Amino acid sequence: MVAVFLNDLRLLLRDRWTVFYTIAAPIVVITIVVAARYGTEEVPKMPIPIVDLDGGPVAEMYVQLLGKHGDPQRMSREEAEHVVRVQNRAPVAMVIPAGFSESYRRDEPTTWEFLTDTARPDDIRAVEVLLMVAQKDAEAIDDPFAEERITLSERNLTGDKLTVEAYEQNVPGFAVMFVLLAAVAGISLSMHDERDNGTVERLLVAPGGFVWILVGKLGARFVVGVVQMLVLLGWGNLVFGVSLGSSPWAFPVLTIAIVFATVALGFLVASITSSREQTLIVSLAAVLIFSALGGLWWPEQIEPDWMRRLSPAVFTTWAMRGLTDIILRNRDLVQIAWPVTMLFLEGAIMLLVAMRLFRSRYASR
Repeated sequence: MVAVFLNDLRLLLRDRWTVFYTIAAPIVVITIVVAARYGTEEVPKMPIPIVDLDGGPVAEMYVQLLGKHGDPQRMSREEAEHVVRVQNRAPVAMVIPAGFSESYRRDEPTTWEFLTDTARPDDIRAVEVLLMVAQKDAEAIDDPFAEERITLSERNLTGDKLTVEAYEQNVPGFAVMFVLLAAVAGISLSMHDERDNGTVERLLVAPGGFVWILVGKLGARFVVGVVQMLVLLGWGNLVFGVSLGSSPWAFPVLTIAIVFATVALGFLVASITSSREQTLIVSLAAVLIFSALGGLWWPEQIEPDWMRRLSPAVFTTWAMRGLTDIILRNRDLVQIAWPVTMLFLEGAIMLLVAMRLFRSRYASR
């Protein structure tokens, strides 16, 4: 028994890269997940576009009070709508109506208009709380017993409804994650098995050309991934009512782009690893890391600032941004052109790097 134990331990420790991946991969995953969910860094103040049509002293007081916990930014209505609807840099723009200061002095209620982004319901509620706190602070300064003088009128700039269910963000995230898991693990493990069987060496010298043979092999996984993605999101639409958008082209094209990048990642993992043990560890770590950084488990907005700056480097971020634009913001193919472009670009880069690594490894044999 001791001899068997020592022999197996020696075989495991002989593969230094497997030992490294076994220790390093969980450390990276744990660090990213904990930092995203329980990070202690100070959360930056939320930007709040302010359209001040009043220009009076009371409006100025409210802007200053909002600045205690948020980042109010004065701008025109057109600029504010652009920031919320097109750039998606703020969840809400506040419109302070003309005559607000005079109505406030007369204890008359005034309606503020909220121009909102439907894809960020939690942030919208947070801004509402900020306004409530500012109102309480203003009443404490002026008259603690005064009636509430501000009511809200919400107008959605990016969708057809004012409320969003949590599963409308969870379903697409988990759909991408399972496609990612199936494609990355399937491609990397099958390529490893073909290396062990000697199939790869024969493909490298096959008359059909290694590139075209590889395209055929990855193409099969690509088709399976596209079908899986369509089925999962179709199920979400059928059972949970998750919208697939109004454009007949946006959803299929985005799906193709997502699966293309996913297949490229699977091939990249296969080109990096050299044993089945390495492949299992690295493929699982890649899925978890890309899921965490890309916002498949939680909204991108809750991530720490350093993670938000890093997240565009992983294609899952662009996948979720594109799906959010289609499902929650009802955008068409032209409006999601940038996420689609980034998905194809990052997929092409991974594919080229993987091709170079794969061929250089076996050309030296």
